[in-house]
Formats: sequence, C-alpha cells, structure tokens
Amino acid sequence: MKQLLAMAAVVLLALPFQLQAATPRTDADCAQLLERWASDPKAAPKSEINACKDQLAAIAPAAGPAPEPVAAVDPCAGPNAASSVLCWGPWSALAPAAAGPLASLDFPETFIECDAVAELANQCVPQLVLVPPVEQCQPGTPCGFATIVAGVTSTGEAADTEFGRISLAADGTSFVINPESGGEIASVPMTTNIQPRTDGYDGLRATGREGEVNSRLIARIVQDDGDGIQLAADVWTHGTRESARSGYFAWGTATSQAGLDALNAGNVTLNFSGPMSVNNATTGNMTLNFGSSPNWTGSWTNPAWSFGAGGTVSGPNLISLPGQFTDNVTGSGNFVQGAIVGEQGGPRGITHIIDVTLEGQGRIKDVGLLRDVIAGPVIGP
Repeated sequence: MKQLLAMAAVVLLALPFQLQAATPRTDADCAQLLERWASDPKAAPKSEINACKDQLAAIAPAAGPAPEPVAAVDPCAGPNAASSVLCWGPWSALAPAAAGPLASLDFPETFIECDAVAELANQCVPQLVLVPPVEQCQPGTPCGFATIVAGVTSTGEAADTEFGRISLAADGTSFVINPESGGEIASVPMTTNIQPRTDGYDGLRATGREGEVNSRLIARIVQDDGDGIQLAADVWTHGTRESARSGYFAWGTATSQAGLDALNAGNVTLNFSGPMSVNNATTGNMTLNFGSSPNWTGSWTNPAWSFGAGGTVSGPNLISLPGQFTDNVTGSGNFVQGAIVGEQGGPRGITHIIDVTLEGQGRIKDVGLLRDVIAGPVIGP
C-alpha cells in the first residue's frame, strides 16, 4: 500500500510539468524557470531544463528578441550573480551573449558600451562613444585649445608639436596650459595693453616677468561690455630663454546647456569661418546642424592643399568620425576636435584643433578660432 501511495505522489508531482510541456514556453518563462532551477534542482524535470537551455542558447547570438522589459536592477551585480542564467555563472552556453565580443568590433577610436542583461533581452542600443585626444569642454565653462612647441618661435614641425587645453583669465593677465603629455605651463602675472582694431576684434598684448621667467600673449580678442574677454586667439610664450615653450591658441567659453538645448530644440544650423592660427593662410569653414542627432561638417583650405571632415556634436564638443574625412586624408590617427563657444545674441565661435596627414603634403597640425559668419567677422590676424 505504501508503495502505491509513493508512486501516486510522484505522478501528482510530475503532472504540472507534463501539462506545461504541452504548451511551448516563452523565452521569459524559460529564463524564470532556469533561475528557479539554479537554486532548486527539483524545480522541473531535466528534460524541461534542457529544452529551455537549448531554447535560450539558440537565441543568444542574436541578442535575444524577448519583448519583456528588463528589470532596473542588474542581477549580475548582486550576490547571486553566479547562479543567474543571465550572467556568466555556470551557464557557459550563454556566456557569449552575456559578455559580448567587443574585441571583434573594428572601431579603433571608439568603444561600445552595452549592458549585458539588456543585450539578452534585446533592449540594448549600442552607442558610439568617441574618445577625443584632448580633454573635452563642459557647457558654460572656459574652453580653449593650444599648440605647444619648444622655443619662442611658436611654430615647429608637426611631429614636434603637441596639443593641450588652455585656460585664460577673463582680463588677459594670466593663462594656464595643460599639455596632452601631462604637467602644467602656468604664466607669471602679466600686464595688458588692449587697442582697437578695424576688423571687429581688439588687439591684446600681455607681458610679465618674474626673475628669468617671461610670459607673453599676442592675441585678437572680443570683449563684453565689462571688458571681459569672450573670444581670443593667436600667440602665447612662456619660460626662460634657455627653456621656453610657445605656440598658438584659440579660447572662449563653451555654450551653456540652456543654449545647447535651445539650438537642438530649434533644429538650428550655424555656419562658422575663419583663419587658423599656426598657418593663417589656411581658412576653416564648419557647419553645425543641431537637433535630435547633432552633427557637423567642415573644410580647411590652404593655397597648397585642402581637406574635408565631419563628425558628431556632443554637448558643446565636436569630434571627427574616421569615415567622414575626404579621400586625400591618409593613414590613421587623423582627427578634428573642437567646441562651440559663446551664446545667442553674443559673439559665438568654434575653438578647435586639426591633426591630419594629407596625401602628397604630409602631416598638418593647427589650432583656430572660427566665427559665426552671421554674427561676426572672419578676418584673421
């Protein structure tokens, strides 16, 4: 009698799973079942478990088209991650889907960030994230770029020219440059002399000396009503006679977040033009298209050469995309980086740097301030 009761109990326990097996499970049901089975081996018959594992493994390479939303909490981050079907744990069959073969993506200057759980549930939208060579600018904060060479001439071979960020005091009495390679170049306090020009700029000469250390700026500037500098570009020098460094620069204040929001909401297109500073025979022209996916295109023209580029706008920052250079840009490592500076109703511009290798011309590095062609002049130094 006891044997008959035991056999009946086994049949009753197995019956629900047999009934369920008659109806195909959804991917979400399988995921839940495997989660339960990981902590309770008696949660379902082995055949049910194997069927669900095969079902989920079959969809894993396609990142899983399950329609259910993903939970806000990542199960792979908690103490039970090792037993989760959505994480590495014991589920080697699903590991490729959970990890994602990032190394196979050929974006030498980019990376894709994608949540593992979201990828399995088909909620992952890969985002192209570009890593610019120089520190990016934050909305509403001072933003400038500079070239750096040894000596006092401000110019040198492209291979010997370094880029960096520059901060300029609003009254022109000091500057700080942070090279790509690290360290800091901080001017001594300077006295300024500002004279009007006939092209919409004022001319700034700032000089200072402490012992054997000298600092100097020679720049075209745009001031506000309170004599604060809003835009500036051209020459800087700092150091002793034996260990001086110098270069060119372009500086302003990055457009505020409110200003960027207004440009994107209005789907505004802006055009900028102006000379580069290292070689002012080179004219840059850029068009920025704001909206849901802001982007830019540009061209740089010199009597001896020209090239074009394009890329993305992220906040106030502009960065080139490798596939949008003209065909005469050769090799790898080419880039254009910059930022939009200024606000609507005031002087607006683009501070930027270029580093390209042109077929038949060689490598070119430069820095420039471009002006809004509606709001300001495009005449250079």
